Amino acid sequence: MKMDERLRVVIADDEPRARQFLEKLLSENSQVEVAGVAKGGGEALALIAKTRPDAAFLDIHMPDLSGLEVARHLKGEDAPIVVFVTAYDQHAVEAFELAALDYVLKPIRRERLAETVQRVQREAELGAKRSGNAAAVRTALASDSLQTNPTRLLRLPVRHRREVKLLDLSQVPIVFSRDRLVLARAEGKEFLVDYTLQELEERLPEGQFVRVHRGALVNMSAIESYGAEDGVLVLRLKDGTRVEASERRAAEVRRKLR
Repeated sequence: MKMDERLRVVIADDEPRARQFLEKLLSENSQVEVAGVAKGGGEALALIAKTRPDAAFLDIHMPDLSGLEVARHLKGEDAPIVVFVTAYDQHAVEAFELAALDYVLKPIRRERLAETVQRVQREAELGAKRSGNAAAVRTALASDSLQTNPTRLLRLPVRHRREVKLLDLSQVPIVFSRDRLVLARAEGKEFLVDYTLQELEERLPEGQFVRVHRGALVNMSAIESYGAEDGVLVLRLKDGTRVEASERRAAEVRRKLR
């Protein structure tokens, strides 16, 4: 995509009304050109190969191939930016592991879709600056983590109302468990996370978070000070949170802080 061109997109959804509504909303944007519409996953792959769009808006539950399966087939420098548009939120984690740019829940709101289009445009333009194709930015963003180690997360997907919100890891000072739930603190709020702490420990960028006890991971950059209190290692975070390290984890935490 050249910076002065319209964003070329394809749509894939097996529900006629949902497909038509999404096409209508995207067509209303003067910066977007709908290059084609598909009714299923197989048709979507053929359409993408034919039209070579900048982005693909994919439903997840479709006949023959799901949107997730379509995304797995999209490889190489010419692969479009992927956005999932679906009525189901339980696939969000898998979607972001496939390097999807966004995950929009139905019913679609104009304002939410407009935000997504802006993100896609920025992503495509950045890709154009770097190497002349829309997929370059996805490759660049993923190369250090998702491609070398497919389990690493670039951002943390969390639940926010009926949507999935993507948090920059720098925004998250602590992830912790409470009442059998895993929560991430960010922006002064707590968000529900679909990973276990063990999964996060394996999937977050190496060295960025430290496991301080059985129920918490702390962002190293969020630690303001630390010290011993009554023989217990205590971390004080920049947001004022006080976190005690377990006896078993204390030595490792101290080592990482030095």
